[in-house]
Amino acid sequence: MRRSGDISETVDTRAGGRRLVQRVKIAIAIMVGFPLSILLYVARVRFLRLTAPNRIGHLAADISTFVKMRMLHKVPRYCAVFVSPPGFSANDCLRDYWRRYIKIVGSPFWAKVLAALFDRFPYLSHNAGILAIDETAHYIDVDREWGDRPALLELADDHRRRGNAWLTEMGVPRNAEFICFHSREAGYSPDDEALHSFRNSSIENYLPAVEELTRRGFWCIRMGDPTMRRIRPIEKVIDYVHSKARSDWLDVFLCASCKFFLGSASGLSAVANIFGKPCAIANQVPISHALGFGMHDIAIPRLMWSVREQRYLNFGEIFESDVANVRFTRLFEESGVQPLESTPEDIRNLAVEMLERCEGRGVYTQEDEALQRCFKALMRPGHYSYGGINRVGRDFLRKYAHLLDGRQPTP
Repeated sequence: MRRSGDISETVDTRAGGRRLVQRVKIAIAIMVGFPLSILLYVARVRFLRLTAPNRIGHLAADISTFVKMRMLHKVPRYCAVFVSPPGFSANDCLRDYWRRYIKIVGSPFWAKVLAALFDRFPYLSHNAGILAIDETAHYIDVDREWGDRPALLELADDHRRRGNAWLTEMGVPRNAEFICFHSREAGYSPDDEALHSFRNSSIENYLPAVEELTRRGFWCIRMGDPTMRRIRPIEKVIDYVHSKARSDWLDVFLCASCKFFLGSASGLSAVANIFGKPCAIANQVPISHALGFGMHDIAIPRLMWSVREQRYLNFGEIFESDVANVRFTRLFEESGVQPLESTPEDIRNLAVEMLERCEGRGVYTQEDEALQRCFKALMRPGHYSYGGINRVGRDFLRKYAHLLDGRQPTP
């Protein structure tokens, strides 16, 4: 009979053997990987690291910013590689659209090999993430310099044909115009919901805007994921999030083909943006993100309610405090400040303004321009979208001009 001491010795021997094998593998990987990494580095091959490739907003905006920086000569002419096996990215169809500008490695085997390589040799990586906490996002300067240049991506003919066929199946008349709308809810990312729940908003508050657009002849398609609440039936409105046809390619087609995108504090609007579609964003929060969009976009921030003082904070107070950059639900709670959802009236006005802009009918008075300058003048370096180029909603600033703290606009 084998004694317990013998068993312990056998277990220790096996464990020691496994450790030895692991060390040998590491040694071989270093011997092979190091010279290969030097070769790739000299050849200017860089592996892109995104903030969160499993979030469609970052898949769109992070790579978009890198491509613009490269085209504007703000980064070296890297041979950029994005390692993304199936299921790694939020949307494989959108991922493949970036092949026009970067190399995509989709093979699970090579993805594993290359991931191990640039994890071990970080000088092979290029951080393409746009995330910024308590500082101004670097992409703001990039977008300002990019200006009114053409969109980076165009919809593929096959996707256009298939997408139009789907619209016909859904009863949308040929050549009818449509908009996409989206309001962030909790179901898409339950694992980090406690951190970001302050960004959620009620889809019901968007429906008056949707009804106004349908009254003017537009079809409206609700975007998102199947965890979202259903909306009441409305003529010319498609609740696409609960459609059996929902897919990666159809997500892209709709965002890339709409007249404009009516969104919330969520990244899906970035997909429309990279295909050149203007975005109207309600419920933007934190307030320092209000100018974080493209030249043809408009946004309205949430108002901030002081729970302790039972009053609205004016914009000057917000920008002079840490609340302007707060990005986590807990910090809002600790500061005694509650971000209030955009009202149905404010969202409707935002949508109408965007429609007027799209149709070349947008009118802005001298007072409107003064209010824009007054709001933007409150931002300072370190605020997330300081220097941003989009506009704040016209009717929003008119309605809440009294919250501009009595400051006079810059001449």
